[in-house]
Amino acid sequence: MKQLKAVVVGAGWSAEGHTKAFQHYGVEVLAICARKPGVVQKVADGLGVPEASTDWRESLLRHKPDIVALTTPAVLRVEVIKLAVELGCHIISEKPLARTAAEAEHIHNLVKDTGLKHGFAATHLYDPSVSYVQELLTQQHLIGELTAVDIGYSRRIPSHTPSKTVKPWNWMSSLAHGGGALNNGLTHRLGMLERMTGMKVVSAVGEAKTAIRKAPVVPEIRDFREWRRRSITHEEASKLEWRVCDAEWDYSALFKLAASDPEGENTILVTMRTNPGVPSHSPTGGWYFYGTRGTLVGRGGHILSPITNHIAETSEELPVPETLTDALPRIGDDIQNKWVALVRDFLADIENRPHDPYLTFQDGWRYQIAIDAIRASSGWTVIPT
Repeated sequence: MKQLKAVVVGAGWSAEGHTKAFQHYGVEVLAICARKPGVVQKVADGLGVPEASTDWRESLLRHKPDIVALTTPAVLRVEVIKLAVELGCHIISEKPLARTAAEAEHIHNLVKDTGLKHGFAATHLYDPSVSYVQELLTQQHLIGELTAVDIGYSRRIPSHTPSKTVKPWNWMSSLAHGGGALNNGLTHRLGMLERMTGMKVVSAVGEAKTAIRKAPVVPEIRDFREWRRRSITHEEASKLEWRVCDAEWDYSALFKLAASDPEGENTILVTMRTNPGVPSHSPTGGWYFYGTRGTLVGRGGHILSPITNHIAETSEELPVPETLTDALPRIGDDIQNKWVALVRDFLADIENRPHDPYLTFQDGWRYQIAIDAIRASSGWTVIPT
């Protein structure tokens, strides 16, 4: 088959991840696009991409690539996707798909009848532990019929730093840029939940909490990895511009899962919230799947380890089989490998080869409906399937 060509819009962590994934499978990445010339040139040079562009529109019109990867914050979505569709490009978008459910629905409508492939990059569902729980629940029926799910986790980045330092402002601090724990954490967990259970989220309710009201701006911090590592002193912060932070750090939510009939009575209730986790006796958080014959527990947030089966007063640890671990591509760290797995399935779909299901813009729209409902505390909201 012909060699596919791609253009990547964005120059941060996820741009690097998508570019490496494309290159691993022989896709020629023609250009990386971002606003700042020095930044995009450094990223393009480091990845061996021939063009460092500060004009994504001009690059798309000139190259007319087979694939566009959209890796910017959500403030830039509709314009790029609209032009990509007009040019007949397949599209992968990072999470969240949009800033609001209405915007996400508009994006979904742009692609749904075009025949173009569209992938949504909430990629932690590719973890081998997720595949194993899926197998235990839906194939082996280890705990019998699933009756309820509790999910709780502690964030990797705490909402409060030591008293001598403060975290700087970042796009994650701003709803207008697509920030917040719901856009960037819940999207992963809903994908994981639906894959592990083989069911769909059909309604949601909840509330969100904004813990940090403002933060100092450190202009040179552009990459999320840099921000995660960086704290500054209060003395340094006093000399900087401060911006409002309106994105949530914490949330509590309920979801209903259904296998086939969203209007039927056979729904399963799921509880999910951030720090402190659910159940309260697990300080590190975890996933608790309750069934008619026992309980399956996976400790942690995105990687479930250890996984244990609890029946009556006994428990058994269940190691993830090597066959599932080996099925995840290995070209980098854990995050990178999951981007590669998504690109593997996405490219196979484009080329009409067998592939596993992957999340699409429809899922990104569905998840954004849940996010808006939780932020608005608007009562039970129906999620289309």
